[in-house]
Amino acid sequence: MNLVEFKKFSFRYLRRKKPALKDINLTVEEGTTVAVVGPAGAGKTTLVKALNGLVPYIEPGYLEGDVIVNGLNTREYDVPEMAHHVSIVLENPDLQIFSLTVKDDIAFGPANLGLPADEIWERVAYAMRETELVGFDDRNPNNLSGGEQQSLAIAGALAMKPRVLALDEPVAMLDPVGKERVMSVVERITKGDSKATTIITESGADIEAVAEKVDRVIALHQGEVVVDGPAEEVLVDPVMERIGVGRPQVVDLFLKLQGAGLKVPHIPIVLDDAVEILRRLLTEAGVKRVEVPPGYGRPRERDVGEEVVRVQNLHHTYPPDVPALRGIDLTIRRGEMVGIIGQNGSGKTTLARHLVGLLKPTNRREAMVQVMNQDITKLRFRQIIEMINYVFQNPDDQIFADTVWEEIAFAPEMMGLSKEKSKQLIEEALETFNLKGHERDYTMALPADLKTYLSIACVLPLKPQVLLIDEPTTGLDTRGERVMLLSLKKLQDAGHTIVIITHNMKTVAEHCDRVIVMKEGKILIEGPPREVYAQPNLLLEADIRPPQITQLGQRLSDMGFPSDVLTVDEMAEIILHNLGR
Repeated sequence: MNLVEFKKFSFRYLRRKKPALKDINLTVEEGTTVAVVGPAGAGKTTLVKALNGLVPYIEPGYLEGDVIVNGLNTREYDVPEMAHHVSIVLENPDLQIFSLTVKDDIAFGPANLGLPADEIWERVAYAMRETELVGFDDRNPNNLSGGEQQSLAIAGALAMKPRVLALDEPVAMLDPVGKERVMSVVERITKGDSKATTIITESGADIEAVAEKVDRVIALHQGEVVVDGPAEEVLVDPVMERIGVGRPQVVDLFLKLQGAGLKVPHIPIVLDDAVEILRRLLTEAGVKRVEVPPGYGRPRERDVGEEVVRVQNLHHTYPPDVPALRGIDLTIRRGEMVGIIGQNGSGKTTLARHLVGLLKPTNRREAMVQVMNQDITKLRFRQIIEMINYVFQNPDDQIFADTVWEEIAFAPEMMGLSKEKSKQLIEEALETFNLKGHERDYTMALPADLKTYLSIACVLPLKPQVLLIDEPTTGLDTRGERVMLLSLKKLQDAGHTIVIITHNMKTVAEHCDRVIVMKEGKILIEGPPREVYAQPNLLLEADIRPPQITQLGQRLSDMGFPSDVLTVDEMAEIILHNLGR
């Protein structure tokens, strides 16, 4: 039975020249999990919003064709009526969280269905268990981490027990184990008694978490379906690379091996399959234990300068009595790119807010937070932002001006700089983040990738020595992520110190000089990525999984593979070296 059907569906937003979706024809059966993938601006979010009539009833525009969900045509039923059948979790959890406690926020949806109180709280308990929010009942959602807020938004949707669950980039803000947990929930509700249908959008950064659980992948590009089929076929299709959607690292590895002349039975899309194929290929070739090629694992060469950040004995407790930081000690040096990783709620964002003076230590007399050898707790706001600046996880929490130019111009105008100097700094920021040509664009109408670039570009005129960025690659497609990381590398090469808070283990492996792993408000381990990722059992304590390619080497350690492989190229080099290619 088809639960979802798009019939010749097209939609164009008001004041937009190009349609967001063009002539979409799709059916989705009950009990199916579908991933809708595509680069930024492909139409993924619009497709999700069409499922319950958010477009055109809430976000007006020009609609053609039909969307039928559980037998109901969205042309004939409004959003409240469709809410009985469809639950949607948007990419930005702030748009869906508004109650003062976690339990009340989850209860809001079922309560509006007019359910008895006992059933409402049963659903709340069920949703909290599934999203690991047990014990968060009376917590204020505003004090939750970004990942915890995303879990809360998902919990609110689960409590509705929908026939169709649509998740827009649902694991983007979650730690690796949190991603697995959400995808396991998706599997249970689609394969269980309810036989719900789940539609997930994904730009590519978390494709590995999604690949293991989806039955089908639909790729969108510029509002049109370009490929549609089983996950094992679509994820290896060359069109994925052409449209700029990330693929699992094992797919990239086997395509590289195949391109080097190695015959492989098929291209795996999940880790378990890749392990099995490689083990078989090496065994058949008579390789019992691999030899690591000369030059493997050579450390990155980068000169770093003096200390620019020093933290000692930092504690912070949120009311009523929720410890977030428990004795943090760390130093960061000029010119480093440092990655801070850890499970949701481990204290990463709380630490960042102390570094820029947004929060004060609970143990103010015993703690020390210094930037450029100055006590951050005693400085005025203007002094702080010229030394260290913080870019929020959600650009909408930061962007307020009408146009891109006005947003970037705010900082130099606030500093009282001349028009000539302001213009120079604005144009430098535009150039650094590929925003040339968008100066007069309205900020609220920008696609997600340009909003992310803008959120960083607007602090550059302040010339901060240290740039602290919360989740710089969240929601970006492959091209957007490349632009972001190249831009950050330019800033690093220019002498800035870059600190990123991220769940993107691949970004840390390939770009960071040092990584700090946090757990329950403490630093569990720190060091170069190769050294840290080589300790999977310790990482697991922090709900962290190293990159998929690193896990592949660790799963094959009995055959001599190193436990610290960081890139696809490194793994391919080891395999081809041992197979004589």
